[in-house]
Amino acid sequence: MMWNYLLCFLFIACLVVEIYFILKRNRTIVMKGKDDFFSFTLIVLFALVIFPLSDADTLPANIRNILLLVAIFGSAAIKRGFSEKGMEKIFYTVRWEDIQEVHIDAYQTAKIKVVCQTKKGKHKLFFGKYKLKEVLRVLEQHVSNIYIQSALEDTLNMKKCV
Repeated sequence: MMWNYLLCFLFIACLVVEIYFILKRNRTIVMKGKDDFFSFTLIVLFALVIFPLSDADTLPANIRNILLLVAIFGSAAIKRGFSEKGMEKIFYTVRWEDIQEVHIDAYQTAKIKVVCQTKKGKHKLFFGKYKLKEVLRVLEQHVSNIYIQSALEDTLNMKKCV
């Protein structure tokens, strides 16, 4: 019973942090991107398996489960993308100084995947293919090593017919 109250407090604290990020950091995003949808779906699935919603549970357990789902879905409101500081992920920022190289690849049919390599690992964001020129413009201001897939170079050379 005590664990339910402790977890409720923890999930409320997560919601407060999310509201802070939504109000403060969302304003600083210059180029909006997206995280991997598959990972988000797996997190929701595991949360529903571990903390199922049912009528048989006690009231604190149901409140705990609802707060968990609200915290997970509330994280979708936090913008990811590029800012003046660097690559903004959900709860952290990869600074421009830490990024060694960037790889831009085609992803599905209408998206691109931007993978930033640092000493500590890889960080990726997804953008619409129509934003390719804008993404390159932002990246060229801060990163010198940018590698782009050859199929995307054709997309860059396409011009709008009027």
